[in-house]
Amino acid sequence: MAIHFVFFLFAIFAAFPVTASEISMGKKVVLHSDLIGEDRPIWIYTPEHENDEQLHVIYLLDGAEHFHTVTGVVKSLTDYALMPKTMVVGIETINRPRDYLPKIVGEPQNELQAFISTKWPNSGQTDNFLKFIRTELIPYIDKHYPTYPHRTLIGHSNAGTLALYSLFNQPGLFTNYLAMSPNGWWSHAEIESNVAKLAGAKRPYEHLFISVGGEGGRFYTGTLDLLAEMERNKPSQLVWKFQQYPNRGHMSGILPALADGLEYLFSSLNFTITPEIAKYAEVTALTQHYADLSKKVGFIMAPPVHSYVEFAEAQAAQQRYAAAVTTSQTLVQAYPNLPYAHMVLGQRLLDAGQSKEAVASFDKALMLGKAQKLDEQVLDALTDMRKKAAEQPNQ
Repeated sequence: MAIHFVFFLFAIFAAFPVTASEISMGKKVVLHSDLIGEDRPIWIYTPEHENDEQLHVIYLLDGAEHFHTVTGVVKSLTDYALMPKTMVVGIETINRPRDYLPKIVGEPQNELQAFISTKWPNSGQTDNFLKFIRTELIPYIDKHYPTYPHRTLIGHSNAGTLALYSLFNQPGLFTNYLAMSPNGWWSHAEIESNVAKLAGAKRPYEHLFISVGGEGGRFYTGTLDLLAEMERNKPSQLVWKFQQYPNRGHMSGILPALADGLEYLFSSLNFTITPEIAKYAEVTALTQHYADLSKKVGFIMAPPVHSYVEFAEAQAAQQRYAAAVTTSQTLVQAYPNLPYAHMVLGQRLLDAGQSKEAVASFDKALMLGKAQKLDEQVLDALTDMRKKAAEQPNQ
């Protein structure tokens, strides 16, 4: 839903009395893992979407601890059209050292590895945990929700270490990686080995956002060592961004890293409307962008609703009313059962002086809205739009 319409409806709702009701940001299910031999609580958030509208998926480690923070950031970025509609799947923590810390090969190479080996002798079962995600959790989510095969993994601290381990050792499992303050406890030899895996193999198209706060120590030096090796070897099909938040601590660095990281990771999926595009381009520029992007990522990605809406608004602002109508008609063709799409077309037709056609579009939006039992205030707003269009002369 476009920002302007959201604000418009908010202004309408604000004028009506408010009654108390519960607000839910998701649900929790328990998925039994035969592979790990335990129940795994899973926290699930889905944005508002049409039944046939596919969703991108974020897999969040330490799900119980970060679920509300992540879903809040995701909803905000989605509402402001900075990322597509995305669901969040939070994996509740059971045993962090076992699931998140990679296996130490051979003798420990530094005092931190020695401490981990002594303190948590059952650590290093990351491959088993990632296999649980690949063979049990992802199939469950894909079966019950309309998902794209475009997956993002988010991890902080030890979970950020797992995110990097997955990047090195499980190509194709995720498309995006957001590693916040990962523990830089690898030896340099392990870093070189990991980067060689990135550089030496044919891999799918991937993005990485990696951040540290002001923790210092191996959080900082280990990350810089890794990034330096990646720069020297230039991994194929991987692009990344590093961001430090020197005035933030280990925990307070999570919020800015989430906002910056998710915006960066999903920016490549956006259709950027420059002044030149608004002034000269047709809707084929938008549809071709997503056709090219689909080839790049390896699956069909439909242009999102907000891209059509914002492009049509930009064309109308340039007084390209016929082009804006064509863009809105293409939106209706792509989302024929969405009342909002027909409303947008009605607005653009009204801009073009086609009031008779605008009335027909508002009628369609009202018919669909009533059938889908939209809120009465929304239907009332659509009725007002239709009345305004009916009062205008057809040019």
